[in-house]
Formats: sequence, structure tokens, C-alpha cells
Amino acid sequence: MTRWNISEIAFFGLEGRRRTIQLRPNEVAILTGRSGTGKSAIISGIDYCLGSRSCELPDYVRRRTIGVAVHWKNDQTDLIVGRVVPDSGVGTEKMFVKTGRNLRLPTSFEQIEGPAPRATARKLIERAFRISDIDDADADEKSTVGKATIRHTTPYLFLTADVIISNKTVLHDLNDPDKAKDIRATLPYFLQAVDQETVLAQRRLRQLEAALARLERQDKARKKSRSLLTERAIALLTQSAGLGMSDAPDPTLPEHELLDLLREVTSFEITRTDTETGDQLGALEQDRRETVRLASENRQKRDALKALVKDASGFETTTSGQFQKLNLVNHLHLDNETCPVCQEKSQIGAKIAKDIAASLSLIEKEVASVQQVTPELLDQLEQAEENLQSANNRIREIERQIRSAIQQSDALRRADDLAQARAITLGRVEQFLETTVEDFEQAPVDFGSLRSEIEGLREFVDPQALRDKIAHAENMVSNYASEMLPSLPSTAPLTDARLQFFADGRIRIIEAERQRQLNLVDVGSDQNYLAIHLALLFGLHKHFEQVASPVPGLLVIDQISRPYYPKDEKARDERSLEEMAQDDDRRSMARIMDFIFKETAKANGLQVLLIEHAYMENDDRYVDATVERWTKANGIKLIPDDWPVREA
Repeated sequence: MTRWNISEIAFFGLEGRRRTIQLRPNEVAILTGRSGTGKSAIISGIDYCLGSRSCELPDYVRRRTIGVAVHWKNDQTDLIVGRVVPDSGVGTEKMFVKTGRNLRLPTSFEQIEGPAPRATARKLIERAFRISDIDDADADEKSTVGKATIRHTTPYLFLTADVIISNKTVLHDLNDPDKAKDIRATLPYFLQAVDQETVLAQRRLRQLEAALARLERQDKARKKSRSLLTERAIALLTQSAGLGMSDAPDPTLPEHELLDLLREVTSFEITRTDTETGDQLGALEQDRRETVRLASENRQKRDALKALVKDASGFETTTSGQFQKLNLVNHLHLDNETCPVCQEKSQIGAKIAKDIAASLSLIEKEVASVQQVTPELLDQLEQAEENLQSANNRIREIERQIRSAIQQSDALRRADDLAQARAITLGRVEQFLETTVEDFEQAPVDFGSLRSEIEGLREFVDPQALRDKIAHAENMVSNYASEMLPSLPSTAPLTDARLQFFADGRIRIIEAERQRQLNLVDVGSDQNYLAIHLALLFGLHKHFEQVASPVPGLLVIDQISRPYYPKDEKARDERSLEEMAQDDDRRSMARIMDFIFKETAKANGLQVLLIEHAYMENDDRYVDATVERWTKANGIKLIPDDWPVREA
């Protein structure tokens, strides 16, 4: 076996209860039974242990279980993944992951090993499945289109009830807009038409192209803002020149020289204020200058505190990540002087464990120091923000008083008091320099290096070569599926047709005679849709096997008998072929099972779990492959009725 298969699935209840479903690696396993026995929970349990955000186990199962675990096997390697089952609501973040050799599921959920947060557990599973094979600095991003994860393999593992005879949905979860974009983006990677390095390069290219477009827009807006700044500077210099405080400005001067001239204006000394209103304005202008200076100091202090808080947060995140990575070594039990691989006595592991323990202690102290000082920095930052806001409010209040004084002063309205007019102008210049100019001072962007990196990535990705590789993978899957299609029962226009699969999740049906291209919805007949989905999924898995894709060798099929039993009857118990309405339906069902058995036998490492209402007692292969029968007669269910119910 060269692909990952499931050996067993276990549901754990209170008081040490455990219900285990044994599967058959590299073979077909069949689970039959009546409705309401929990068959659908098998798919939900596997999906939940693959790190899904939500828990979709039925309420009956949730109220009687506290955990679920899946035992994966690949040759001599074992992977056990467990997860706590919530009694209600979304899934929990607490998972368990353990890899090794000759592992066994514990008898109770309390004994399961390898606790890890959901995000960490998913990375460990991906590493075991070889999905994340290179370092990715952005792997922790909340949503990164193009970055393949374990969650993107489920469309190829589950042929669920809502897909198996659908006339619109090709693969599991492609009908979910929130998931479809990621599935389509990662499909070329799982087809091995591109490697992970190319996928990440594509993503980096998209990010840089978007960043370049954004920076170019910002630069254009900044230039427009700078032109407004220049106009304002010339207006202030013209006003100060009219009051004898400076020479008339040259409009052709560059921005920085205009600002230097304004700074010279601030050194102009005002020597007289004649009227009572002038005395009032002088005091107000002095108050405004002092308040503007205070606002500038508060702004600098706030910006410095922001930088400190950002640095402290980044340091804490980095060291916490290092702590989690180093702490994974505890699962190897190196300190017991036994090699975890060969089980021989060795002092090397103990020394490594001691060194790592010292590193963990140092990191813990560093994190504790940062956590202690961060609240103090946040308090200081909040106080600095309040001080800055208070100073700005005071500036606005002083300006209101100045405007009121000017309106009341006949002397100032006639500009008779030159000193007071100069004081007003001087205050405006100082405020302009202290506030407006600072907001526009930004470091220039190096567009040259950014464009150079974009060009380098475009050469590395080579879009044409990439399209050729994807087209080749599409053709291989299409050929496999088309070769399998005649083995399945179908009617026109699907008979002798060709399936054309596309790496964005679309599918076309090409008629044999007229070569018309039909969409999935145009084909009609539940039997035809069943044949298309089976041929496509088995064709995909054949391609996955040929190219050594990291997709596990598992295909769970939910009821192939759907098109053949009367739709107005609910199957309350296991169904036999004799209950089908027509002989043709019985022959079709037998033909489909023959296809599944033969294709699974021809594959290397493919495991099929068939969940069914039907039971084919006259087919020896079917009877031998049946691992569970849940009928009215035996009363067996996934979760027995006598299991204790969790307290609310």
C-alpha cells in the first residue's frame, strides 16, 4: 500500500464506551443498514477529524459521544487523529495527532495522545500526507487562495448524497461558494500539474501585482496631495510677504525649498501689539503655539508607543511559535534514553531533550517578560491618544476665540495693526508645518525593485508551460474517466460519450455521433449522473495514483442504489435487489458493483467505503466485503441505545 487508507474509525462515549468500525485497506468495504442508524455519521466523523471548522455529526450521536478518532495507515506508518465532540454548536479546537509504527486506538478517549490546537493538528496531518512539503511564510494566513491544505482533499474523498446524482455539482463542496474558490485554486496542485513551490510563486506574484497597483494608486494620490500642499505653502508665503515677514515666493521652487522658507518665517519676531484686542490676540497666539508644540510632542510619543506595542506583539507571536515547535519534541519522549525509531538505548535523545528544555525555559521567560510589559505599553498608548486628542481640541477652541476676536476688532478688520496680523499669519504657518506637513511626509516607494521581483516571478512561473501541464493532467483524467464510462449503465446521450474534465472543476460530455458538447445539466437521468460521478472520481484516483498525488487513497460513496429504488418509499430497513421495480435496475446495480470491485482491485492503494441501503445477498463479493449490517432484525446502530447521554 503506497497511499493512505483508513484502518478503523472509533466513536467514544462516557464510562469508557467505544464503538469501532473496521475497514479494509486497499479493498472495498460495505456498510449496509436501515435509515436512522447513523450511517451518515461515518462521513461526518472522518471529515471532522480532517480539521473541519464545524461538527456535522447528528444530534443523536453528539449527545452520546465525547470524541471520535480515525486510524490511518500507509505501509508501516500509522497516523491516529482524534477530536473532542461538542454536545452542540460548532466544532471544538482541541484535536489529537500521533504518528508512528504499530499504533493502536486507545480503549477510552481519555487515553488518546498528542493534543494539539486545530491549526497545528492540520499542519501535522498535512505533513504526514506530504501536502505541505516546503516552507511557507504565509502558511498561518487566515485564508490564502492557492495554498493547498488537508481541507482541500475532501472533494476527492467523499461522494455524498447531495453530489452522487446531482445535475449541477461535480465534486463535494463545489456547491459551497466559500469553499469552491479554494478547491479550484488547489486542484492543479493535487493533479500534480504544478508543485507547491510554483503554487506559492503564483500566489506571491498575485500579491505583488496587487501591491504594485495599490502603491501606484497611493503614489498618484500622494502627488495630488503634494500639489495641494505646495499651493497652500505658496499662499502662506505670499501672505507673509505682504506683511513684510518674507520675500515674495517663486512658484517654480521645489516643495522642500518652499517648506524651508516657511520655517524661516517662524523665526520672525513680532515686536508690537497696540490695541486691547491685539493684546488678547497675542496671548491667544502664544497659547496656540504652545498647544501646537504640545500636540506635536504627544503625536511623536504616540507613534513611538505604537511602534513599541507592534514590536512587542510580533516578538510574542514569534517566540510563542518557537515554543510550540520545540514543545513537539516532548511527544518523542527523548528523555527516557531510548531512541523513538529503533528503540535502542541512547544518551543523545536525553541531551537533545535537555538542550530543548533549556531553550523552552528561556523562551517562556522572554514571553512572560513581554506579556508583563505589554499592558503597561497599551495603557501609556491610550493615555497618549487622549492627550493628543485633548491638545487638538484645545487648538480648535483657541482658533475659535481668535476668529471671534478678529470679528470684534475693527482695527484688525482694517489690518491697521500690523503686528497682530503678523501674529495670526505666524500661527497659521507654525500650525501648517507642525500638522499638515507631517501627515504628508512619507518615505518614497522603490517601484524599481518591486517591478523587478514581479518580472522574475513571471519568468519562473512561465504561464504557457503551466497551462500545458494543466491541460495534460486534464486530458489524462478525461481519458481515464471516458475509458471507465462504458462499464457503467447509462442511457443516451451518455452512451459511448466522452467525458472532458477541466482543472477548474467543470465537466463536459461530448456525444459520440454528433460530437456536441453538453453541460452536466443537459444529460438527464439519475442513472447517467451516477455513472458520470463514479467514472470521474475513479478516474481522478487513478491519476492521483499515477502521479503520486498526496490525496489519500480513500473514496467514500453514499448509496449507489439511489436511482433504482422507488422514490415514494422511505427505506426503513435494509433493501434487497428483489425490491427494485425492474429487472433492468437489478442488472444495473450488479453492473455498478462489478465496476467498483474491479477498479478497486486494479488500483494500487485505493480503498472504497460504500454506505448502502441495499444488500446483495446473491453476490459473494458483496457479502464478503460487508463489514457492518444494521438491520431491524439485529438492532445494531452506530451508537447503541444504551450508551449514557451527556448532561446538558
